Amino acid sequence: MVFPSSSYYVADSVVDRLHDSSQVDLALLPDTIRIKACLNYGYREEYSDLIDILNDPAISRGRVKATAVQNDDIKRGDYDALLVAVSGYRSNFLFDLYSLFLREPDLEAYKINLYTAPGAKGDMTVSPSSMQAEHNFLRLDVTQNGADRTDSRTLLEDVYAFMSTHEVGDKQEYARRVSELEHRMALGAWLFSLPSTAYFSTQFDSTSIDLYGVASQLSTLRKWKEAPKR
Repeated sequence: MVFPSSSYYVADSVVDRLHDSSQVDLALLPDTIRIKACLNYGYREEYSDLIDILNDPAISRGRVKATAVQNDDIKRGDYDALLVAVSGYRSNFLFDLYSLFLREPDLEAYKINLYTAPGAKGDMTVSPSSMQAEHNFLRLDVTQNGADRTDSRTLLEDVYAFMSTHEVGDKQEYARRVSELEHRMALGAWLFSLPSTAYFSTQFDSTSIDLYGVASQLSTLRKWKEAPKR
């Protein structure tokens, strides 16, 4: 899912999660799904743990092979699926969908490929050149004829509408549209939400925190105590 389960959208049934995966037929998938992750640009512990989990036969039934790779593998698009950490998500309307759908597939250089042009009514519209196969993680392209071209164009327009509007009602509607479309296109899944320890600074007793890694991510906490109530 694009939107995390703690989201305002899910709580208010604006975007509904898919709860039942029992009808998923793994026989329709390739022999092995190659999932890649690059550990060189942060979240090393989190990526390593996820790779171990995905390679567990009890989890993936032996149909998944997750590996740590270099950034060049990702730039070439040499993967069936990709693990990418996206920071800055919060349980309100501040979602950066550009980071998901319009980000250059190069983890070393953060770049968003958003191009706009004046519309027929004089307002700004999103240009099709914003979504080209070699310039986003999902390899979506609205500049070339293909089976997904119409859906990709709709997705691009809805993502831009969501990001550009300041109206709460409009954001809710475009969130619903984006969620519905990315489910139908099977673009990706939200695996976990990982706030930094700074987010919980008022909830934890700072003297009790013990990390097993050097990162300040919540998943590296080995033990802690809640802060005394005031």
